[in-house]
Amino acid sequence: MSEATGGILLPFPHADSLVATRPAMRRAQFEAIVNHLQQQLQTRGCTHAALWFEDTALFSCALLGCWAAGVQVMLAPDLLGDTRAWVQADAALWISDQTLPDPAMPLLRLDAMAQALTSPLSETQADTQTHARAMERADRKAPAGGQSDQLAPAAADGVPSIFQEHADGLFLPLPANASALLRTSGSSGAPRVIRKRFGQLHAEALTLIHAWSLHALPATLIASVSHQHMYGLTFRVMVPLHAGLVLDRMPSRYPETLAEQTQMYEQCIWITSPALLQRLPDSLPWSALLPRLSRVVSAGGVLAEETRKGLLQRHWPLHEIYGSTETGVIATRHRQSCWTPLPGVRLETDSENRLAVCSPWTDGTEQTADVISRHDENSFTLLGRADRILKLEDKRISLSRVEQAALSHRYVSDIHCAPSPLAGRLCAMVELSAEGVAAFRQHGRRHVIQAVSALVREAVDPLAVPRHWRFPLALPRNAQSKITRAQVHDCFTQQVRSPRWERCAADTAANPSEGPSESPLPTTPDSECCLNARIPMDLVYFQGHFPSFPLVPGVVQLGWALEQARAHKLCSGQTHRIENLKFQHFLRPADPCTMTLKWDNDKRKLYFTVRTGATMSASGRIAFADSA
Repeated sequence: MSEATGGILLPFPHADSLVATRPAMRRAQFEAIVNHLQQQLQTRGCTHAALWFEDTALFSCALLGCWAAGVQVMLAPDLLGDTRAWVQADAALWISDQTLPDPAMPLLRLDAMAQALTSPLSETQADTQTHARAMERADRKAPAGGQSDQLAPAAADGVPSIFQEHADGLFLPLPANASALLRTSGSSGAPRVIRKRFGQLHAEALTLIHAWSLHALPATLIASVSHQHMYGLTFRVMVPLHAGLVLDRMPSRYPETLAEQTQMYEQCIWITSPALLQRLPDSLPWSALLPRLSRVVSAGGVLAEETRKGLLQRHWPLHEIYGSTETGVIATRHRQSCWTPLPGVRLETDSENRLAVCSPWTDGTEQTADVISRHDENSFTLLGRADRILKLEDKRISLSRVEQAALSHRYVSDIHCAPSPLAGRLCAMVELSAEGVAAFRQHGRRHVIQAVSALVREAVDPLAVPRHWRFPLALPRNAQSKITRAQVHDCFTQQVRSPRWERCAADTAANPSEGPSESPLPTTPDSECCLNARIPMDLVYFQGHFPSFPLVPGVVQLGWALEQARAHKLCSGQTHRIENLKFQHFLRPADPCTMTLKWDNDKRKLYFTVRTGATMSASGRIAFADSA
């Protein structure tokens, strides 16, 4: 690791040192991609480029290649229209590993460049458990000067290397003005553009590595968060590149895939968020996973106290990060409940205990909207955000305090409170725990609201108890664990009349022996469709069927079948009659269900079944008029 800010030292000592896995990328290939990109950008005379990547290794190459070429990097948090407009105002091109919905700007596909640079003699790149572990062991034991099995040195194909050989790896000189522009989500107002200089990112990464002794940790880094945001940029890119950690190239957005990847490596570090950690299922093989976890890093929000205590009691190596795009990392906590600032971070508070931060990776003192309680110079407690304090009938109401009170109820897994778009008081979007879902199904919506409200009322003023409630199956948090005002508005103003149907992974018909009584139909792409969904908790039809035992009416299931058949262009024309209609089992809130649709064009009949697991809920036929 280099303490200088004139560039970055990549502590991968050999040409065949493993930089990333799935598929394997070694130092020589990493170097070659950066060299070629730097040369191409200088040839173009590009000054600003926008990055959008799934692959973290290619993203890292793009970042360093841009900086080495003197190109300012714009990190798009998404591909929405206003983000693309922001990019197009300054950037000359997109650099990506995907096709993008923006023909107005040139696109440089770095994955294609990487493929062209890969030696035809390279081994088949497998991502099995055996391969990944073998690569790690080979990297740790490889002799100095070992030859890459993927790519000859960059200079061999006529492109001179911009890297400098170093006893500990490769040093890449970078211009003093190298920087990245990040666009905040705008969840609490208009989006902001934050400039982060390489020197700031460099200082922050080295501080984290020293504080956690990461330079001595032979681990692979896997993540559920995006590198397009500040948290991912720091922990998925800058820290591992400075520390010599191996990158798992692709994100793992679900607990199951994160667990699967963990079992591929001897040791690994999770870079994740409260939204994922609060949904970890007990069914995963934790006894096999935990010995492989060197660190579990969580940021983007504060973990619910019950979740944090539960993980620590099971001896998870949990490290929470507190910070923001503007400030970078401010503090960490492990087993203690209070937060400890990182070395070099100076805290200040005003008369209202709002926190201001100054560090080697901020531009002077950065004011935050967070309210804290100082214990001493080296510890503090977060009390919530000043901008999440409302006045209702001249009383100050802390939305964070309302959420904390609700989270202490066993029915609640996650919650977001906000001023209600339905006028008057507060609203609450609540993701129920497994016990909460069971209570909702057994006793109904009103019982759950009354139970949670009663506990909240014990902790806050009655005015602060939410008046309007919604129960999405999962809160719509973004990569920074935030929920936008527009999402709150839509949740409370748009009625839920149908699940979100998705085509089955293997789009095949249900078992014909369990289907309608007619003989099975030949399967063609235009005659059959299989859809999966989970029944929403807030389905509008539960209001009448029934308050204390909600279920989906049969006529609604029939309507869904017809609606989806038409949406997938299986049938057309006027319906004539309903035949052989059967409702055999209740369809309830949060039930996973599978709908199978078959169209017999000769008979002009639509066959449908709805199942929950292996249990048939509904089946029947819809006959259509002879003329379409």
